[in-house]
Amino acid sequence: MLEGDTEIVLSGRHTLPMQVNDVVLQLRPKSFFQTNTEVAAGLYRQAQAWIEELDPTSVWDLYCGVGGFAMHAVRRPGASVRPRSVRGIEISAEAIDSARESLAAVHRGDPHTSEVQFEAADATAYALAHPGPDLLIVNPPRRGISGDLAAWLERSTTRHLVYSSCNPDTLARDVAALPSFEVTQARVFDMFPHTSHQEVLIRATRR
Repeated sequence: MLEGDTEIVLSGRHTLPMQVNDVVLQLRPKSFFQTNTEVAAGLYRQAQAWIEELDPTSVWDLYCGVGGFAMHAVRRPGASVRPRSVRGIEISAEAIDSARESLAAVHRGDPHTSEVQFEAADATAYALAHPGPDLLIVNPPRRGISGDLAAWLERSTTRHLVYSSCNPDTLARDVAALPSFEVTQARVFDMFPHTSHQEVLIRATRR
């Protein structure tokens, strides 16, 4: 990571537009984004397909970064007419600014995005202060989710979990802390070619 107290923008733009499937994400200098855009697009498509199949009325995207999963969780045109609330939560205010800018760019052409909101907050603190959604998306750092967040999810009313992990070890630990959930599908994405690292996406449902 290269950053300092002063940033000098040379390009005339303060964001880098990144086309991912049918969504253009706006990336700021300090915003996290998946390192392999083509594989990330496949990751988002798989999560989107699972979400559309489950058709939840409310979705949270915790550790949302610039909003990739949240923007793909928006109800697709022509899908069920049931409203779907989508909330993206990320501790980085700059990443949330990027997500909101991406949302504003597509809002004019997609009325479904009116149900999407992004908020800068700690993921665990946000969860502990609110009732759970129908479906929870988490994409945490390599350390995984906190024990407090796992305990909250275990006792919540949330029925479905989509977990994207770049560390299978912490993913396995977190799944073990959720005995009320059963992993029903999983997929490995070669996000980091020529390395021993993988991105793993799982879908779990409360038993």
